[in-house]
This record gives sequence, structure tokens and C-alpha cells, in this order.
Amino acid sequence: MPQFYTLLTEIGRAKQANAIALQQPIEITQLAVGDGGGTLPTPQGDEQQLINEVRRAAINTSHVDPDNPSWIVIEQVIPPGVGGWTIREIGIIDSDGDLIGYGNYPETYKPVLDEGSSRTQTVRFVLEVSDTAAITLKIDPSVVLATREYVDNQRTEHEQSRNHPEATEAEQGMARVADQTMVNTGANDARFVTPKKLKAWAVQWVKQATENVAGMLKIATQEQVDAGEDDATAVTPKKLRWGFSYSLTTNGYIALPTWLSGAILQWGRSGYTAGGQNIPVSFPLAFPNECLHLTAMEIGRDQNVGATIVMALTPGPDETGVVLTARNLSGALSDAADVLWFALGK
Repeated sequence: MPQFYTLLTEIGRAKQANAIALQQPIEITQLAVGDGGGTLPTPQGDEQQLINEVRRAAINTSHVDPDNPSWIVIEQVIPPGVGGWTIREIGIIDSDGDLIGYGNYPETYKPVLDEGSSRTQTVRFVLEVSDTAAITLKIDPSVVLATREYVDNQRTEHEQSRNHPEATEAEQGMARVADQTMVNTGANDARFVTPKKLKAWAVQWVKQATENVAGMLKIATQEQVDAGEDDATAVTPKKLRWGFSYSLTTNGYIALPTWLSGAILQWGRSGYTAGGQNIPVSFPLAFPNECLHLTAMEIGRDQNVGATIVMALTPGPDETGVVLTARNLSGALSDAADVLWFALGK
């Protein structure tokens, strides 16, 4: 037989049998330690109390041994400020105050701080029963201390679990990752976005715009504006060439935008005082490309002799003007008169 062991007392065995028969479990609430009166006792099973009890307090924790299903392991933590005696005996007490189990304990001196050395002492009582369901262990969390092993186990279990509150704008907590649908719709305010899902959302959003879907646009080329066939690009004011433009004055113009051929019609009135005089005319609007047609006619003559208007474009890539010269049909110089001119270009 081992040197150190625990037994159910006679009261404990009777209460266990009654508990099994009536299905009313024994409620164990306290654990007591004693010094055995100075010697190591030998448990007999007929004990009703410890030989010399030095401390009784609530149990801290208990569990069924995973390797021995009929063993109930009961623990109590003795704090550093309690002691000054040697532990040699141990017992468990039920809610009626009866000693249910009794055992001897390896002689262990429990010092206190005043002695210059102290420690937290964990006392473990292993009770073998025929039916663990017949034993209930009541733990009062307001008066017990936890062992380091118990705390470590509880912390590990907590860290590995997912039973944590979710983070909010005001409180820290667990964060859950949003799925792609949540990111795309932007409706959930309790999940977090990963870079991968954010990129997927951005790629989906930054796409070609249509009449029904917002998106990115490209600027149309001049050829696309002039052709008027592309419906997926944007037109800038420069490529529209100011849109439709006009000046309805004596010397004026009408300019159509490039997408309406870009044609420009210009007109004006100039006078001369003697036949054969050169009349320089500046167009109100320089033709960006070329002047396609010019015509002029003389008005307001004093003599009833027709005149020929000789026209010469002013040199230059922008077609900025024209030089007019008036001569009569007979070759003589014309009198003073006005000339109306018209020009068509693009």
C-alpha cells in the first residue's frame, strides 16, 4: 500500500451510497489541513475530524482526472501570509460540516512572511469514488485563489477560443474580416477590409464608364471627335474648337465646330480711293487650315463702268488675310468705291 493516500470516511461512504440511491449529490465545500499532532498519521477511514486542524478554507478548483475517471482532484491555494506549521494531514468537508474524505500528506512546512521566507502553497486532495456524479464540489470564487497552472490553462483556453466581444469604434475587441460582397456594397460597419479585397473592389470600381454605370473615362482623340462614332470617351473644349462660334458684324464670321466639318464663313467690307489701289484685308478669324474660296464685288461706283477685282491671299500657313486690287473692264483705273468680300475655309 502506498505511504500517502486518501480514503472516504465512514460518513463519506454512507453519504455516497445515499447520494447514488436518491440521486442527491454530496456537496463538498471546504478543504482542511492539519499537522497531525506532530506525527504523520495513517488513514483508517473512521475519522470524523482531523487530528489537529490548523486551517480550513473554501476549495479553489476541482476536476475529474482525465486518466482516472473515478478520481476527483480537489485543490486549495494557501496564500503567503498563512502558515507557520507543517502539513501532515488533509480532509474534505461537505456542506453539513461532515468530514467526507481523509488522507495523510507528505510533511511540508508552510512558512510565513515574518519568518523571512514564504511561498504560495497548493494543496491537492485526490478522492477515489465509485460514482463521480454523486459528488458535487462547490467553489466560492470570492474567497479562493487560483494556482499559476490553473491561470495559465484558463488563459490558454481563452486565447484559443473565439468567445470574445467584437471591436467597436469605442471598444477594443476581436476583428473579423469582411467578405468581398461586404466590401463591394460598403454596407457592413463591423468588419475589416484586407488589402487583397480592397484591391479587388478598386479594380471593379475603376472601370470604363457607361450611360448606366459610373467609371473612368478617356479623352477622345480629334479623329474620334470629328468622326462622332465613339460613345465611350470624353470630349475636351479644345477638340470641340470652342463649339459653334460667330460674330454678326460688318466684318464677321460663322465658325462651325470640328464635329460639324469645322467650316468657317467670313465676310467684310473695305474701301479704296483710286483704281488700282491694293486693299489689304485681315480676316476676322484666321483659318486654322486653309482658305478654300474667295469672292469679292465692287459697290458704290460713280462711273457706270464695271470693275475686275483681283485677289491675292496673304502668304502664311494660317491664311490670315487677302489683298484686293480693283481694275475696270477696259483696263483703265477704277474710281473710288467699296468692295464686299466673302471667304470660305476651314
